Amino acid sequence: MTTVEHYLRLYLAFEKELGKKHEVTLSAVSDILFCTARNSKMTIQKWENEGWVHWSPGRGRGNKSTLTFLKEPGDLLFNESKVLVQKGKLKAAQEKISSYSGELPGLKEKFEVWLETLFGYNTESENNQHRDVLRMKYGKQPFTPLDPMLASLRSECHILKHVCDTLVSYNEEKNLFEPRLSFHWEHNEEGDQWTFYIRKGVKFHDGKRLTAEDIQFTFIRFLSFEKNPYRWMLEDLEEAVIVNEQSIMLKLKRPNFLLLHILSDEHLSIVSKDEQKEFYAETLIGTGPFKLVRNDGSMLIMEANDHYFRERPFLDAVEFWNVPEEREDRTPGKTEVEFGYSRDRSGEGKKRKRDKRVEKNVQFLSLNAKNEVMRDPFLRQALKAIADPSVLVGELGEFRQETADGFLNRPSDSGTADIKNLLKKSKYNGEELRLYTFQDRDHLEDADWLKQRALKFGVILKNIFLPAEELLKEETMEEADIIHDSATITEQEELSFLQLIFAKANPVWHHLPGELKDSIMTEVNHLKGISNPQERMKRLYSIEEMLLNSCQVLPLYKNMSEMESDESIQQALINSQGWIDFYRIWFKRK
Repeated sequence: MTTVEHYLRLYLAFEKELGKKHEVTLSAVSDILFCTARNSKMTIQKWENEGWVHWSPGRGRGNKSTLTFLKEPGDLLFNESKVLVQKGKLKAAQEKISSYSGELPGLKEKFEVWLETLFGYNTESENNQHRDVLRMKYGKQPFTPLDPMLASLRSECHILKHVCDTLVSYNEEKNLFEPRLSFHWEHNEEGDQWTFYIRKGVKFHDGKRLTAEDIQFTFIRFLSFEKNPYRWMLEDLEEAVIVNEQSIMLKLKRPNFLLLHILSDEHLSIVSKDEQKEFYAETLIGTGPFKLVRNDGSMLIMEANDHYFRERPFLDAVEFWNVPEEREDRTPGKTEVEFGYSRDRSGEGKKRKRDKRVEKNVQFLSLNAKNEVMRDPFLRQALKAIADPSVLVGELGEFRQETADGFLNRPSDSGTADIKNLLKKSKYNGEELRLYTFQDRDHLEDADWLKQRALKFGVILKNIFLPAEELLKEETMEEADIIHDSATITEQEELSFLQLIFAKANPVWHHLPGELKDSIMTEVNHLKGISNPQERMKRLYSIEEMLLNSCQVLPLYKNMSEMESDESIQQALINSQGWIDFYRIWFKRK
């Protein structure tokens, strides 16, 4: 307990009035503070020196001392919490404020208002040097594990892209692959041998030089970890052969012209062979434009890599602070990032820019065909009609911007169906169906809407809300009848769609019946050997038809992402995932 908290305890024991003389004995003070008379006297002397109290000792027998409180304890506690935040001890400050908010009305609100002023773009001074810092809030689960093999949430994957690099990079704007850690690559005519030439002079954040051995280690590690939900991506790799220090040959079991898509994915980020970790949790050393310097659940902080082999980022640091959002007026599920946060909350005299974009990501339902009642084709068709995207979006609205008929970018017809007739034909007999989803407010709203709408037709849903780390466990996905999830769809549609099916961090793979799994695997193995992207897409369309026609997945809608920024912000563009590239963003200093 700090001296401010001792002061508060003594203050609360009296009439909570500043400037009033309170008669008290040193013995009584010691009882309240749970310390000796000697320590009580020293504490009071310290408070007097700080100007917090006035102490007048009693003279003679029977004369009590008087104590006058001069400082509002809430102000002292607030200032002490501010110092903790400035030292990076956000969690300690939050806990301190919360523990006394009951005794000190208004303290928590005052702290939150002050904390709000710290977010957005700030130019701060450190050792007589200016630092450009972008600071943002997140109020969900921590960014962990930050391991390329295990990251499943879009937020985690976005951080990975800034801390690590891949062999090649996919340029969404130009729709082509570009060099990254490898500056050149080539393959044989069959497409089962690929050689990559590694840049010289690239260093990891710890100063160790990148070589082909790190590439080999990364791929061996990726395939060796049994719990890796993305192992399917390298399942065709037979051997990674080091040609020399700066080149590596990948020998495949079969032709695979999707390899560049796969190697550009953040799950194949290159890590150092010197680390030799089974998996990363809070720390990660990469070669990317930002170094991860803190990730403990309270804060995630990335600092610019001064020696990045491309160009150094403009930003000196990007910080995420774990500040749960409690304001009821916030729109759920919407990415609204405040860059260059205006401390004048009225916004007067400030020019603001707004950017909107409909995400490519698709909210969907996955139906578990391994559960007996869910195998009934008529029940599945009825559930599809119940979860009609146009009705859902029309009634719930807000950020739910666009209905989704599928996952790939092509037109699709969604006809109407007689729900009551379908249920009459089905074997459904009022069984309770378990719908699992995340604890986020948008998922809660969707699930409640689905439950109420299903009940109108006599279908009983039991909604179960879980944190991401629980929901995405294999045993959880296996036991659920229905899972409401979000499919990450990037400009690399081929890879995104296959990731939706094969990644074991997604429910679809766990819900597929055996015969449909086999059919999809056959199609995918065939399309890997096709070098023409248009021909491969035709194969993907047929796989999507299998999933949609069997009502294995029910696409729902796409979100609208919004960003508000100060006019000084440059290159703050929302990507297909609703995020911005911290590497590209820069600010015009005033």
